[in-house]
Amino acid sequence: MNKVTLPLLMALVLLGNGLRSVISSTVFVSEGTFASFLKISVSQTSAIIELLLGAVLLSLLISPWMLARFSIKMLTTVMCLIASGAGFGLAAMFWTSPPVAAREALVMLLFPLIGFSLASMAPVAQLLTGWGGERHAKLLTGVWAVAMPAAFLVTPQLVRVIAPRYGLDVFFAGFAVAPLLLIAAIWIVREPVKAAFTDQTAPSIMALVPAILTLIAFEVMTLLVTMLGISSPLTQGMAVLFVIALINLIHSQKAKGSARTAGSATMGIFVFLFLVNIATTGFYDTAYLVLHMCSNTLIADRATLAALAQVCAAMGATALLARYQLQRALMVLGAAIAAIGLASYMLYFSYPIYEVYVGSKAITGFGTGLLTTAAIFAVSKSSSQGAGLSLFIAFVIIIGTEVGLELFEVFVQLAELAKIPLYTSYTMIFVAQVVFVLIAIPFVLSKVKNVST
Repeated sequence: MNKVTLPLLMALVLLGNGLRSVISSTVFVSEGTFASFLKISVSQTSAIIELLLGAVLLSLLISPWMLARFSIKMLTTVMCLIASGAGFGLAAMFWTSPPVAAREALVMLLFPLIGFSLASMAPVAQLLTGWGGERHAKLLTGVWAVAMPAAFLVTPQLVRVIAPRYGLDVFFAGFAVAPLLLIAAIWIVREPVKAAFTDQTAPSIMALVPAILTLIAFEVMTLLVTMLGISSPLTQGMAVLFVIALINLIHSQKAKGSARTAGSATMGIFVFLFLVNIATTGFYDTAYLVLHMCSNTLIADRATLAALAQVCAAMGATALLARYQLQRALMVLGAAIAAIGLASYMLYFSYPIYEVYVGSKAITGFGTGLLTTAAIFAVSKSSSQGAGLSLFIAFVIIIGTEVGLELFEVFVQLAELAKIPLYTSYTMIFVAQVVFVLIAIPFVLSKVKNVST
């Protein structure tokens, strides 16, 4: 590993996970802004967001299987070509300015296609952290971890500032070039002789079928919740199908027997991350500010400073974990800080001031960055022990986010049907966020033999 190859590998890891994070984090932009960004009707925005998240999740779910069947360089080349082609397709669409109906149809096809192809780069970038050897593995793991909160910092600026200033045709044409740079870089970097992921650790496609069916049922159900509401018979029928698929998935996993110790430790961390992301990135607490504050500047500042705090926490955690084995301690500390930040949301009712709105979110972001980075390092250790489960970490983070979003939407609809006052409903939401984080902590406290966290 020379002085030229290491920066190139760092760029590959950062962009590999970062581009996926930029695409998936567009869901945190308000629907009105998202609709304005893509120049489509607001009524179709929810469907596109659901399709985008579904495509990202499906890609993250099957990526470990694809990595076992194809080389990293080949998979990167194919997926980046797809992403680049879809990006240039969007650029051409906005340049020609077709009617709204045609634009919506193309966006509903091309945008999820970009999400699907770039999402596969997250586990690829995760494997690339091992290409630097033991000397640089922790540094590259830290770069992979920082890419996610950095996306939360960059995406709003891309959507609200950069794209409108230069035009969507130029924006997507420029975005389409980035995957081509990844292709060039991946063929320059020399792959180590020892493969990081083999067929022996890979899930078979048949083993993934129950999970894929459950994911599809969940995505259709969430789309119906968004479009038709929870009172629709179609939504309720799909909810029943989702429960059946979920029960079948659980039964199929139990039938396979107990997992290895390293896999059990990884599963505990996954449950921890899943619950925390439901609370921190899933529950759309910004909706309270949308209802009560008309200042777009306040909401943008709140999101930006929270993302900045998360990036700082991720970088600080990386520096600590590069020298000390503090994964479990930092996960618990990060969860405690995040819980304090979430609990401070209760101050919104009594102290509706700028400092409280921004400070509470920044505290939550710092705690989230700390615990997520520590969890990634902990899972990376299990990966070095051969646990193929570690490649699902990006999937767990995104599925936790979407489950949180759907729980939030269902609760809001139920509160409206029950005519619960906004003050009461948001009090319950803020309390639920804290509870989800607190019940996640025990999953990382238990010590598992042969796994040091």
